Amino acid sequence: MNPFRVALAVARKDLRSEWRTREVVPALAQFIILALLIGNFGFQVDSRNAASIAPGILWLALVFAGLVAFGRTFAAEREQASLEAMLMTPASPVAIFAGKAVAASLLLIVCEAVMLPALSLFFGTPFSADVVAAVLIATVGMAALGCLFAAMVARVRARELLLPLLTLPLWIPFIIAGGQAVQSAMGLPGSYSEAISLLIDFDILFLVLTSLAARFVLDE
Repeated sequence: MNPFRVALAVARKDLRSEWRTREVVPALAQFIILALLIGNFGFQVDSRNAASIAPGILWLALVFAGLVAFGRTFAAEREQASLEAMLMTPASPVAIFAGKAVAASLLLIVCEAVMLPALSLFFGTPFSADVVAAVLIATVGMAALGCLFAAMVARVRARELLLPLLTLPLWIPFIIAGGQAVQSAMGLPGSYSEAISLLIDFDILFLVLTSLAARFVLDE
């Protein structure tokens, strides 16, 4: 079977399921707005320090929203015991994993479309293409890792505890490089191009590693 068609079919299935149930996106959007509101009122934000505080709030909200989004990646298959049936088809496990990761990434990107304008509104920071690019590039690698670990802990009873413990340490490079890129895009000192180059390198590294590991993780 064509792996690209398989991945597209899996992603379409997950997105269609979310469109019918509307479980993840409204909850994530509400969580992101609440996180930005708490950050706005929890810090003394003015025009002098907004550019230094806003990136931290941005990545904090993005990390926790990602944990929720990727934690639900294999929820339907776990509840309906349908993952084994999918793996019994001629479809490649890597293609199935890619489709799940694409769907989860698109759901998170929808939430980021709410988060970035809200960040600019609450903190008065610039809403530029550079900020959007940094967040989207980081989302790619974070999604690959998040979905891989979500597949690993899908059958574990303490999966809600294990997923953050496994995922957060490997997300740190994206948070550091992404934070530097966003700060630079908002006018603080730093090299935007170097931070973006690091994010792209991390994306390539983890996409390769997760694609190699996905076959063994799903087969188990």
